[in-house]
Amino acid sequence: MPTEYHISTNVDLIIHLYDTSYLDLPQPPSEDGSFNSSASPDDVVKYYVTAWSLQQASPIFSRIISPDPRFKQPDKIEHSGKECTLITLEDDQPEALAIVLNLLHFNSKSLPSIEDISWDTVYDIAQIWDKYDITTLIRPPWIKHFQKFMTRPDYESWLFIGKTFQEGEGYVDLTARLVVEVGPMSLGKGAGGPDAEETIGLARSGKYIYTSDWPDFVREHITSENKLMRQRLQSILITWKWSFKGKRPRALCTCYGNVPRYNRHSALSNSITDLLSDDSMLASPPAPLPLDDDIPGGIRLASRLRDIEGVGTWQWNGSIAALRRRMAVIRNCMADRDMRQVRHMLENADIYDLCPLEESALRVLYDFDQTIEVVKGIGIDGEIVDVPLGRLIDDAKSDPWNLPGDGKRWDTLAMLGIRISGIFAVVSVLVFAVALGKGWGVKLVESGVVV
Repeated sequence: MPTEYHISTNVDLIIHLYDTSYLDLPQPPSEDGSFNSSASPDDVVKYYVTAWSLQQASPIFSRIISPDPRFKQPDKIEHSGKECTLITLEDDQPEALAIVLNLLHFNSKSLPSIEDISWDTVYDIAQIWDKYDITTLIRPPWIKHFQKFMTRPDYESWLFIGKTFQEGEGYVDLTARLVVEVGPMSLGKGAGGPDAEETIGLARSGKYIYTSDWPDFVREHITSENKLMRQRLQSILITWKWSFKGKRPRALCTCYGNVPRYNRHSALSNSITDLLSDDSMLASPPAPLPLDDDIPGGIRLASRLRDIEGVGTWQWNGSIAALRRRMAVIRNCMADRDMRQVRHMLENADIYDLCPLEESALRVLYDFDQTIEVVKGIGIDGEIVDVPLGRLIDDAKSDPWNLPGDGKRWDTLAMLGIRISGIFAVVSVLVFAVALGKGWGVKLVESGVVV
């Protein structure tokens, strides 16, 4: 790494960049054997720039270079026979600071190409931009390139970068996506300090994500919306578990005379058992049985049934998106039905003659999807916007459960036929009543038309 960066040919300001993180480490003793906590590092990175370029772009740089006369003024130093102002900065990433200074001097030829700059460097640039309150009239040329990756794991820092550079495109969708894609992660006791209780952070795709650089209002929105939605879903599943009263779900099935339906509901029962007895949904999961192929399936199922008995304090430890994928097992047992059809079926359960087990599953699926159908995102301006789930989760975009499918047309035709038959019956009764009132029936009998 260079120790000097010659940014400008018209130098009147020299910046000395110090790394003070070494002060947190034990310092070597001085010659007299005492420890000196203010020992200087071996090297200082120097930048040769024009003061005007920094002052026009940043009010903080302006105050550092030309402070109020009542305060101590910067030192002066001679460079190439010219007196220059000397200021010191601390703890900025040296390469990122050099890029920022080149941007402020419009040295486009000195900037790295898209292929040569990393996401970490762009993040360091944003940190410097925010620290010195640099104007957004000047923007790094790589922002649009990295914006394409903003929804991917490991790019959560876009919440900070997008806010810093006032890049609002896709910001609402990203915040809404994180609401359903993050989950709690225990950082253990002492994470918030030696005497702190257990600290809970956020994880995404199984990895801890740092949220300290997120704007405060964004962090608060994502965590609160995630917690609220998880509580609502948890309540739905706990209530469902209560409904079985410790019994096997298939005990609700009343389709004993219909072998195909009974077999399908047996599979549905097993899927419900697997979902509600999942260890990840228990605060204190029971010790699992050894993974031994010699253990009969009935014993393994009995173990899951013991888990489902009663109601414990459940806590889903994954993301909302992951829980939705788990619910897909139940959805798959519902054949090719979709949400619109399910709503119609639940409103006309007596017409469809739904089995109690199937009806309970349909109601849970409907309530579950209604809860997450719309997710609240937040923009860089703090405005909260409703975002459809299908715009956030890839597998929800093409899920037949959320889209009208061909399989439901027969049910639609059947309901149409039932309604037409009902209308025809009502009209027939009305015509018959009118006929009786007018004595048409008597005339028809007398004339011999009706015997």
